[in-house]
Order: sequence, then C-alpha cells, then structure tokens
Amino acid sequence: MKIVLSGISTLFLGCTLMMAGASAEEINKLDASVGLGMIVINSGNNLNTKGSNEYLTDLDSAADKESYVIPLILPSITYDVGETGGLKLYLDTKPPIDEVGGFAINIGGNYLYEDIGILDVNVFFSPFEEAWENPYVVGVSRTTTSTAKYGAKVAFNRIFGTGLRTNFVYMNDDVDRDVIGDLIPELGRDGEVYALNVNYSFFPSKRLEIRPRAGIRKGFYDGDSNSFTKYKIDLEARYRRGKLMIIPRIFYSSSEYDEVNPIFNETREDDGYGVSVKGNYIAPFNWEDWSVQGLINYSIGESNITFYDTEGISAGLFMSYHWN
Repeated sequence: MKIVLSGISTLFLGCTLMMAGASAEEINKLDASVGLGMIVINSGNNLNTKGSNEYLTDLDSAADKESYVIPLILPSITYDVGETGGLKLYLDTKPPIDEVGGFAINIGGNYLYEDIGILDVNVFFSPFEEAWENPYVVGVSRTTTSTAKYGAKVAFNRIFGTGLRTNFVYMNDDVDRDVIGDLIPELGRDGEVYALNVNYSFFPSKRLEIRPRAGIRKGFYDGDSNSFTKYKIDLEARYRRGKLMIIPRIFYSSSEYDEVNPIFNETREDDGYGVSVKGNYIAPFNWEDWSVQGLINYSIGESNITFYDTEGISAGLFMSYHWN
C-alpha cells in the first residue's frame, strides 16, 4: 500500500511541477485537486480480510465486527486537450462499481459531442484488495493473499442534452493464491464481472438534484457457486446552499448465485441495504482553493446462509486543495 500511495503522490507531484513550468494557457487547461484524510471503518464480513478475524471457530456465524483506519490520498486531475469542451484526459480514484472495492485508480478521457452527449472511456485497477486464501478454514489461522481487480468503463452521459447517463463496466478478478478454488473447483474465485448502469438527474429547483439509479451485474467465475446475477437500485440527492453541498443516498441490492454452495449445501441469495450522507464545504475559514469533505455510511447484507451476513459503518474526513 505504501508503494502505491507513494506512486500516486509522485504522479501528482509531477503534474504540479509541470504546472509550475507551464505557460498560462496550459495552466488554464489543467484542473487538479488532492485530498488528504482517513476513513474509520467498523465492519463484519467473513470474506473481508479486514472485516473479520483470521481465526474462525465455526462456519455457522456471521463475522464479529472489526475496526480499522485507512489513510488516503485522493488525487483528481483533468486536462483539456485542444479546444475547451472537447477532449479531456483525467485521473481520479472513484471505483466504477462496488465489486472493485473502496478505492480504484482510473485513467481515461471524455469527449463532448455537441447536442448528442459526452462519451467517457477509462481503464481502472484496484491496488489494495486482499482475500483469504481459504475463507472457510476452521480452527487454524487463515492466510491472506492479494487480488488483482482491473478493467474498463465506457459511459455516455447527458444523452441528447438530458440528465440521462448510462455506462458499461468490465472487471477482471484474479486471486493470486486461490487455495479454496484449488481444493473445491465449484468455489473458484477467478472470473469476470459485467455491469450495466443507468441513472437520470431531475432538478426540482436550482439547489436540488435528485438522481435515481438502476443497474444489473453478472459475475462469471471459475466456480459456478460464486457466479451471480445482481440487481441494484439507489436514490441520491444533491442539495446546494452557498458553500455547502449535502449528498444523501439510499440503496437496495439483490443477488442470486448460480449453483449450490458445496460447503453449505444451499444456493446463496443475498439482499443488501444501505444509507449514506456526504458533505462538501468550500473555502472553510475563508481559505480559498480549500474544501472539507465528510461522509458517513451504514450498510447491512442479509443472506440465506448466515456465514455471508455482513454489517458495516464507516466515517471519513478529508481536506482538499484545488487549483486551476
């Protein structure tokens, strides 16, 4: 993690030095920010290496919640290529779908087609993800392994000048040492996820935006017991007043797995619920180019197999510096 954070910091510092030596015209084409902060998480999830104990006494219980802190550096860089409003290249750290994890590095570009919409294409990878080599070991300590999650997203936004947006995401999931998959092929965890998402923005007033979303995801894994179909809906609002913007959100998801899980002799079915609130305050204490972001999130997952039940609450605080 330290190596990747250092790499991101170096990339962002390089862009800063480029700005220092760039012409005024070039600087006007560059929009960048960097956020520094942390997220405090209290989570219970038997498949998450940070959200469960490495030692299990049985497979009949949900995970006891574990607490941990994640420090983060969140860079965002956009560069106009050519005419303003044409092609823009960017780097940011927002995961395209939940299955990627809580942090991803996205590198891509978008292009405005007048009166048609904005085409957005990027590639992404998640550098911090880990998994248990065998999540179902009882009586001895479980061992972690790294996972490589990477892929691409193609989006078309503001379609025909409306608030309609749609995107397609492809993610490859590769577990380095998938011990359980070697022991029980039906539980192999290498595979691919395809997602189609649609959302629309309504503006009841100048200060308020309401954005409903819907999506479907299909996971094709080496183990048929881990392959799934997932439906997700959520409702987000954005309220702006002066320097403050508040973003509340609620969601529901339903997942059905393809085959019987050979450990529990049941086909897994999950329902997920969650609520979150984010806030952004510009120029605190009249500090120009600075902003403060805060978030709090609560989620719960209910499965017909108790081992897969989850619960988590997280809170984060960030300070960001922006220059243009």
